[in-house]
Amino acid sequence: MKLDLKTNAADWVSEASRLMGLGPVLVTMCAVLMLVLAVFSVNDLMQTTQQKARSAELPEFTLKKLPVAKGVYEDYAATLSRLSPHVQVATEKNGIRIQILSAEHYAEFMYVLNSIQGVAENVVWQAEEICLAGCAGKASEALVKGVVERVEVKLRGTTND
Repeated sequence: MKLDLKTNAADWVSEASRLMGLGPVLVTMCAVLMLVLAVFSVNDLMQTTQQKARSAELPEFTLKKLPVAKGVYEDYAATLSRLSPHVQVATEKNGIRIQILSAEHYAEFMYVLNSIQGVAENVVWQAEEICLAGCAGKASEALVKGVVERVEVKLRGTTND
């Protein structure tokens, strides 16, 4: 049906009153939609609460890093210095310095540097400084430091003891 607003004003009013019958239907649809959203929100809240309760019962793991003693550095330096006569291995205050004076011994330098973790027992090594070419009069040098990593487990129950 086509409405002509200038001549058929009565038809316009009757059509508008007919469409007003859809109001309760639209309100009911919105109410059902809001009810569905409320149910999903409550369900999500319940799942989150249950997950928090379960996580309170799980053990807590912490990783502690402790520095290595100077005696350990000396032992590892002695072991590493036997791997190649061309690589100089010396202990410092908090680490082991590995260096070569000539670039032709670069392969041996890398061999000794890569062997640190292999000879280590319960020690994790990290390169603090590393220079692979033209290092203040030396061909290559590296300063590596070690740490002992320990995992501590804290058991918790529902009373969080």
